[in-house]
Amino acid sequence: QIGGKKINDEDIYNLAKELSILLGSGMKIDFAFRTMMDSVSKAALRATLAAMLQEISAGKSVAQAFTDSGRFSPLMTATIHVGESVGDLKTAFENFAAYMKFQINFKNEIRNAMTYPAFLLGASLITLIVIFKLIIPRFFSIFGETSLGTLPLPAKVLFAMSNAMDFSSLYALGGLAAGFVVLKKSGYFNEWVSRVYTGIIFFPLLGKLILYLELSRFSYSMFSMLNSGIEFIKALRLSAGLIQNKYLREAIEAAMTQIREGKKIAAVFGQISLLPPIVANMIVVGEGSGNLKEIFFEIHQMFDERFKNTVKRVLILVEPAIITLMGLIVGFIVLSLILTVMSASKIKL
Repeated sequence: QIGGKKINDEDIYNLAKELSILLGSGMKIDFAFRTMMDSVSKAALRATLAAMLQEISAGKSVAQAFTDSGRFSPLMTATIHVGESVGDLKTAFENFAAYMKFQINFKNEIRNAMTYPAFLLGASLITLIVIFKLIIPRFFSIFGETSLGTLPLPAKVLFAMSNAMDFSSLYALGGLAAGFVVLKKSGYFNEWVSRVYTGIIFFPLLGKLILYLELSRFSYSMFSMLNSGIEFIKALRLSAGLIQNKYLREAIEAAMTQIREGKKIAAVFGQISLLPPIVANMIVVGEGSGNLKEIFFEIHQMFDERFKNTVKRVLILVEPAIITLMGLIVGFIVLSLILTVMSASKIKL
């Protein structure tokens, strides 16, 4: 980080988009960089642009300057390298901007889909804390400590749950949350998440969700790079590197060796057990027509739609599950209070 702020996907998208516009207007790359520096407010990005401009002015290629900065993905640097080699940097930046826009929109769609279930879960937890910390203790204080032994069994359970949820337990939860944040920044947490994410692909519903997500991103990356003029093997290697699931990534990386040996792309992809058969069938069409980039775009659209539909089905299950659970808890609370009131005459005050 430079200037205390990290360069994010939005910054990279804006950079690529604005450079494509400036270069399209006939501006040279060094003047385009200077123009960008005047309009950038984030210190980290401005410092990076300044360092790259210095290298380009000294005679280094644009692709090499992006690579040496260490802030941009191999996919971006490869796209720029191809565009620079054919003398069309404008199209290279334009293609990469389109890819970044897809990535940003994809993440936003996932985030938006999770907003309501997260709100519902948070509101439910706050409601339970209010009930157990404010309402239930005041209700049972009417009967006094000596009468607690004569309460109905559901009321005893409810009272015990209320006592268990004291401020010390809330502090413990806060400590666990703080520990989680610290652990998240460590390499152990990322390794653990990676293992869990890798294993989930074999689960019935969540496995399909992960597979559709990975194939959608992989296919769009293949389309974007092939559209930019990157050779197939290099595009395949870079796109495979974007796959987060270890099993799927290793399977596709292993396929590259067979493709280099001269085997047909469709036949090699057909041997990957994790891939749905339709992937190999569509690649057969693309390989026969010599239009693989459009086929990968079609594959992307297909799995993108499947991913969104699967997310909707999962959320349809999650939302009523939270509501049902809350209904059962509130129902138990109401039943316990009613039984307590009905047996008030038997309770020794």
